[in-house]
Amino acid sequence: MKPRKWAIAASISFVLMVLMYGYGATHMFSLDKEEECTVILHQRYDAKYAHAKEQFFPLTQKCNASYDMVPFFVNPSVVLLLGVTLACAGAAVTATVRRRRAVPLHAKSPRPPHPLENRS
Repeated sequence: MKPRKWAIAASISFVLMVLMYGYGATHMFSLDKEEECTVILHQRYDAKYAHAKEQFFPLTQKCNASYDMVPFFVNPSVVLLLGVTLACAGAAVTATVRRRRAVPLHAKSPRPPHPLENRS
């Protein structure tokens, strides 16, 4: 593939990674955690876990020992998309280097003969 296509793939996967992280981060914040856990999520609220320090990587916000407010698929998706982003960016750099090595910058292309030149 051309370097540009690898760069576009890296950009798309990076945007998807940021969107997935943002989706998970929105599940971490609420004005009243106890109400959110008990009324909305129908989970038992345990202050010991709920008041623990929030983690931004991996994203986690506990209601109790067994329930996390952040959906289970967010953290693996973020890691997977980060890997895809790095792989595509590496492929873009590799393709660019190989392309430049294949055609040296100082190489002159053959010049077509001028139509008014004498061909003897």
